[in-house]
Amino acid sequence: MISQTQIAWLTGIIDGEGCITAKMSSRSSIAFRLTIESVSESMMRSVMEILDGLDIEYWENPPISRPNSTRPSFRVYIQRKDELRRLCNHVLPYSVVKRAELELVKTYLDKAVGHNHTATEEDLSILDKLRELKKSA
Repeated sequence: MISQTQIAWLTGIIDGEGCITAKMSSRSSIAFRLTIESVSESMMRSVMEILDGLDIEYWENPPISRPNSTRPSFRVYIQRKDELRRLCNHVLPYSVVKRAELELVKTYLDKAVGHNHTATEEDLSILDKLRELKKSA
């Protein structure tokens, strides 16, 4: 069982190492992705253990070598709407840095998950709001 302390730790990693992206996936839907990347393999293993314990589906990329880095980076991402929504429910109480972004994502996903939801103009404004939040971060 995953403790609240572990969830709070994961939230700190998301706040520091996470990246939330959004794009139109069709004319009527928004796709989100939360990516966590680090050169610390042990930290990323801990991230994956917590996600496994929360039963949140994620994808893992093979280690990525970068020209100016001495160590490869490790990346996991979550993109399924229902999985991302459940993750938001777990981490929002602890989030500081990414809180506004996560709240925007969760607002849309609360409407879209499990429903035949067509994105409204208000929903589409989330894309602009996320871009603005990234500029001010």
